[in-house]
Amino acid sequence: MATSVGHTPSGSEDHQHIRLACQACQRKKIKCDRSFPCRQCTRSSLQCVPSTRKPRTRHVGKRAVDSELRSRISKLEGLVESLSGEVGMASGSPGPEDYTPAGESSSISRQAPSDRDNMASPTVGKYMGSTFWSSLTTEVQALRDALEEDQGDDEPEPTSPTTSSNGLNAALSANEYDFIICPPTSIYVMPGALEEPSPQMQAILYGTFIENVAPMFKVFHIPTLRRFVERGMPYLGQDPGSLPNRAVKASLWFSAVNTISDNECQVRFHQTRATLMQQYRRIVDVLLAQADVMNTSDLAVLQAFVTTLIASRISDVSRRAWTMTALVVRIARAMDLHHEVPGRTPFETELRRRAWYAIRFLDIFTAMDRATEPIVTGGSHTTPRPNNVNDSEFDEASTTIPHHENKLTDMAFALLASEATGVTQRLNTPEIKPSGDTWQLRLEIAQSFGKQVHEKYVKHCDMSIPFHRLISAIAKSMSAGMVLRAVRPMQRHVSSVPPRIDSPYVLRIAVDALQENEKIYEDPEAERWRWLVWVQWHPLAVALAGLCSIRGGPLAAEAWSVVDKAYTRHSMHVADTRNGMLWRPIEKLYKKARSFRDAGQRSPQPVAKQTQPSPADFNSSSLPPFYNPPSFQTSLSPFPENPAPLDPMMITTPMDFNAMTSSTDFNFANDPLMNAAAGAGPPAGDANSWLDWENIMSDFESMPMEVGDEFSAQAYQSLSEGQRWPNVLHNDLV
Repeated sequence: MATSVGHTPSGSEDHQHIRLACQACQRKKIKCDRSFPCRQCTRSSLQCVPSTRKPRTRHVGKRAVDSELRSRISKLEGLVESLSGEVGMASGSPGPEDYTPAGESSSISRQAPSDRDNMASPTVGKYMGSTFWSSLTTEVQALRDALEEDQGDDEPEPTSPTTSSNGLNAALSANEYDFIICPPTSIYVMPGALEEPSPQMQAILYGTFIENVAPMFKVFHIPTLRRFVERGMPYLGQDPGSLPNRAVKASLWFSAVNTISDNECQVRFHQTRATLMQQYRRIVDVLLAQADVMNTSDLAVLQAFVTTLIASRISDVSRRAWTMTALVVRIARAMDLHHEVPGRTPFETELRRRAWYAIRFLDIFTAMDRATEPIVTGGSHTTPRPNNVNDSEFDEASTTIPHHENKLTDMAFALLASEATGVTQRLNTPEIKPSGDTWQLRLEIAQSFGKQVHEKYVKHCDMSIPFHRLISAIAKSMSAGMVLRAVRPMQRHVSSVPPRIDSPYVLRIAVDALQENEKIYEDPEAERWRWLVWVQWHPLAVALAGLCSIRGGPLAAEAWSVVDKAYTRHSMHVADTRNGMLWRPIEKLYKKARSFRDAGQRSPQPVAKQTQPSPADFNSSSLPPFYNPPSFQTSLSPFPENPAPLDPMMITTPMDFNAMTSSTDFNFANDPLMNAAAGAGPPAGDANSWLDWENIMSDFESMPMEVGDEFSAQAYQSLSEGQRWPNVLHNDLV
């Protein structure tokens, strides 16, 4: 080892030991003659400072070094072998072995582009099991250091060592990807990265799916699914261990957990519902990404995707399900589900029909959640509805699929939903130019739907069967909701604006819709199916609008009893939570309606002197006149300005929707709404008798999709009353 070099007068004694270039020549990167002082420093009048070697460490012997290297290499080989057959390479396709169900859950992290250049291992944090990749990177670096220990004796020691970072902390702290949008080859699943439920737990989750999800959401053929899940048989022509079929399994677990309460999760599985939902969503998302859901033509992958979305819709109040619905519609169109192509077996044709109408149901569902128009437009598809048939009546070998009329089968709820989907789509599609249906035609369509669902479903229900009670309640609630959308549309219609029907009529319909929906929550045996019941924000908003002008009397009391329940319940499940675009206006309406009610309780006298009785004093003898044309018109002709008044007694009769759907003979002429004016305006001088629905919808439209993205709650509170609700006449709300 070289000794320390000092500045001696001659330096000749140390000259023999100088072997490294001096520091000045190293900095200038010029050749040094390695003398002392060197010629370059002498010529430049610089102080020649010799370089020193790295201090050598004391070695215990070559055998110990070899043993350490072998140990590290052996450990590294073990890590690499554990990846064999389990890590997909970027140039290959992921296979069934890419997923190992064991150990702790991990996540894929993302690294900002600006950080990637500073990462010693650019792949760390990109894959499932980031901890493993960190360990592997450390092992490789340690091995490299060990191998280079004996190769750097001639390298000079740096004067100012720099610190490098592999960016691992930044990668671990980054947000998770939404795995579904990742390319399939970018998902690498490490051993222990994902955790499957135990076989016993899988059996419980599958049973929960059959009881809670399958009756309401018919996208699978249950006997075929059971053979795959319980007996490990191939599903839809693929091995049970294939990626599509593993994705199907994971979607069953995820949807099952979504339908049970947190208490039930604790009792059954000793884990919280949130923990299991996060765990199974990660599994299904990773498997869907590995199955390349974006480009799939596999029906099993589509079934898993749709099942996951319909289950996550109620538990995830963000825009995720709403946004992903557009993706699943595109995938279905790419697979030609919207048009039937000859040449497929009856079994495959039936499953494709079920998948398409499940997607349409999801489309309408998510559109209603956010007061938007559906993606699938009328006339853009020709696929017939699925058959009204029990799953036990056909299988893969069937040459024909039976279809039953006037009978409830396994498909009853799905077919009811598909029929409601078509009517809702027609009533909920906004008009761009005045060439659409008149409001009278929309009302007739809505009332025809009520008669149809009664004949096909309601009258065949056995009320001793819990699921039949559910079908009956939902059918009646749907029927009332359809009429409500015709007279208080969710979208603007420039062809024909509905008449300003007096508030008691519209309030009666809204109350009927809410009451039928409330039966689902009053029936303890219906708890398992409540997960799919949608937020009744539209009838709730209409009812609150009516209660801003009606107080006192049995109708108002009945309305408030059901409105308070619906308001409390739906505030927990509404899209984007209580700060979203839907609930802010409803919350404001609720406060206004309550203030109007309380003002009436404090002072029984009318708020202001009116020339005609106020709707707030609604009774059979003091109703304002209502208008009716001589006959029902469906043309776009202008409404008469001075039509003959109706008999006031006609409009005192509340609309009994239960009676309507239980009647065999449905006569439109006897319906008060059909007898309403084809263009009646409000009575003269009675501007306070109702709240214009278009003003309410304008408030919905003026709210951002997510309030948090536009301004804070504090900023909202700082706005003036007129800035928050620019279209509402506040003086009319008392």
